[in-house]
Amino acid sequence: MKSPGHRRFSSFVRAGATGLALSLSLGACGGDDKGDTDATSDSTVGTQGSDATDATMSTEPTGTDGATDTDTDTDGGTAPTTGDDVPADCDAFVSPSDDDVAALQGALIDAADGDTVCMAAGTFSLNTEISISVNNLTLRGAARDQTILDFSAQDLGANGIKISGDGVTVKSFTVKETPGDGIRGDDVADITFDDVSVEWAAKESLESGAYGFYPVGSTGVVIRNSRVIGARDAGIYVGQSTNILVEDNEAYDNVAGIEIENSTGATVRRNHTYNNTAGILIFNLPGLPVQDGKHTLCYENIVENNNGNNFGIPGTSVAAVPPGVGFMILAADENELRDNIIRGNRTTGVIVVSYNEAIGLEPADDPNFDQYAEGNYIHDNSFEDNGAMPASPVDGVAGAPAADILFDGCLDPDAMAMDPALVNCLWQNGDADYLNFDLCGGLANKSTDLEPVTCQHQTLPELPAG
Repeated sequence: MKSPGHRRFSSFVRAGATGLALSLSLGACGGDDKGDTDATSDSTVGTQGSDATDATMSTEPTGTDGATDTDTDTDGGTAPTTGDDVPADCDAFVSPSDDDVAALQGALIDAADGDTVCMAAGTFSLNTEISISVNNLTLRGAARDQTILDFSAQDLGANGIKISGDGVTVKSFTVKETPGDGIRGDDVADITFDDVSVEWAAKESLESGAYGFYPVGSTGVVIRNSRVIGARDAGIYVGQSTNILVEDNEAYDNVAGIEIENSTGATVRRNHTYNNTAGILIFNLPGLPVQDGKHTLCYENIVENNNGNNFGIPGTSVAAVPPGVGFMILAADENELRDNIIRGNRTTGVIVVSYNEAIGLEPADDPNFDQYAEGNYIHDNSFEDNGAMPASPVDGVAGAPAADILFDGCLDPDAMAMDPALVNCLWQNGDADYLNFDLCGGLANKSTDLEPVTCQHQTLPELPAG
């Protein structure tokens, strides 16, 4: 237990020395805009391509101005701007001021392992990346729609918030208008996003950040009760990670609502994805340090009306996703989709495809990469009004209207023929229709015959509730 004297509150912290240190440390940061937007972490990039992030972009600040005058206390710090006591469970309390970077980053620099840094209601105007490096820290706002971190004037750093400590929880605030990723965590354990929103106001804008949440190379990832709006790649992204729980979130107006990439052991449940280009992606991509992602369980999600234009950066894998897709499994094995509501997606409800240049992807250029999607299990889902107006290239290979469930028919020629473990199985999906469009056979033997794919696999275990 910490002594009461450990609690601190500030409107700005060490505005002189700390501000200078921040300028020196963050001034060297810049985005490479490979989706990870962190020039020091190229080996962990996800789906994003290689355009240059304009770190000087500026949009109109949102929210209200929470800055107030402050009085200096006898310790040489500053008196609280609100006049309220520090909440009992907070170790530091930060209010909006005339130097929000110094106040917030200063509190995080001063924090010890296990501390809780609390932010008051109001808008924090931030022009640099905010970093969290201590372990087991909680950064908590007053409420998701009351505490706003506005990065519309950001001109230093690659992300909104960068997390490098283990056991970090971010909770109950909103991040707006970052030129790079909203909140990123690299190679960390036990990172939690809870009741957080990341938002870009502009619709379908290449100036928006690539990702809302971007944990990569991590283990023990929890993303719950949160929201992402307007990301130009994936709103909620988890890459090259293990032991993942994504639950009860909302994602809309992104290119991809949710993306699980080159990751193993994810549960994705009770999310609502809509008005994206695609609702939920399960991808396995070449050229990344972690390969062979598998075992994503998706259930009780509502994946509907994902018909937005694709505004991803050309040349990236997400830019190849046609508008109007509910679920897409790309070159990933042994995933399970069950008990989902999949409706109103104009290209198709579910598409299972190999990694193939014929669908607009860059050459794999990786001899060890397994390009085939095998052993996936799609069962007990509800399909309605999918495939009514399929986008290119699906319209050309699957016709119009397209089936609820599409499979490219590509099989590994080196795999054991008729191995039941490799079959992509369909089971009890109501009256959903199906098409194998035989991409690897030159579209010569398209088939709607369900018999070869009517089968069952062992169901995947779900993660504990957290």
